[in-house]
Amino acid sequence: MSKFGDGLNIEFARAVKAGAISEPFCTNDVTLFAKSKGWNPSTRYINVMLSNGSSQTHSLTYKKYFVRVGQGKYALSDLAWKEI
Repeated sequence: MSKFGDGLNIEFARAVKAGAISEPFCTNDVTLFAKSKGWNPSTRYINVMLSNGSSQTHSLTYKKYFVRVGQGKYALSDLAWKEI
């Protein structure tokens, strides 16, 4: 188990799917979500989580749970809706 539940990206995607967070979302939404759970990830961690989780050229083994829908705005990917 990671220090952020099942992983911050997975925990955040679950919150979006449950309707607790609206799409599109941004880094501030992730920060507020993490704080509500008592977690304190760095700003860099959150930025990397969203950018790597939406980049088709980043590591082929990194799950792409997010899609970029505008500058600094993201939504859940089809993969996240299916797998999480």
